Amino acid sequence: MPLAGHHVAFVGGPGVRYEELPPPPVLAPWVAVCWRISTADDFELRIPPDGCMDIIGGDIVGSFSTYGLAQLPAGSVSSGIRFHPGGFSALFGVPASELVDRRAPIRDVVPRFRSLSHLAADALRPDPVVRTVWRASDVRAVAREVGYSERQLRRRVLAATGHPPKRLMRIARMQRLLRDGPGETWARAAVEHGYFDESHMVSDVRSLVGATPHALWASVFSK
Repeated sequence: MPLAGHHVAFVGGPGVRYEELPPPPVLAPWVAVCWRISTADDFELRIPPDGCMDIIGGDIVGSFSTYGLAQLPAGSVSSGIRFHPGGFSALFGVPASELVDRRAPIRDVVPRFRSLSHLAADALRPDPVVRTVWRASDVRAVAREVGYSERQLRRRVLAATGHPPKRLMRIARMQRLLRDGPGETWARAAVEHGYFDESHMVSDVRSLVGATPHALWASVFSK
């Protein structure tokens, strides 16, 4: 399926091409993919939150707490570097919480920035707790598993990703749902992804992305 192989759910449409390439091996612990978007027609791109941060041009784009919209003119080409959740903060040594829903020039954030490979030579690896939270569905269970109090867990995950654990879990669940799609039915997909029912799924996805899963997939596969 067009969404299943992507690092994140990309809800483009006809005339919009999205590509992901692996990063250089030296950056792989922190960087998820290098991406490129090209358009044949004018397009308003809806960008679901994904728990990640990006570099686009000379700017750092903080993780989204809700969806964003980008106007892409016909014939345009955009490209960027997307970090794993927690990857940017580990590589740059800057709390992700300072950049949520913000876009700022790299040199305003890290004045002595030279290159990603230069940072990678001395950087810590991303906090493994973030990956545990990303894959989980219960904050208390994760806190017990990793041996932190819920307050400690929140502080670490917020610094690493810009999101409290519960919101990061919601974003991760939404991303998995959109990448996997409806399968046999949306009702069954809702239960398989940990929602109470289809109504809960629709409400939660709409609150994060501003549209229902049904509408998002219809836009991707419309002719």
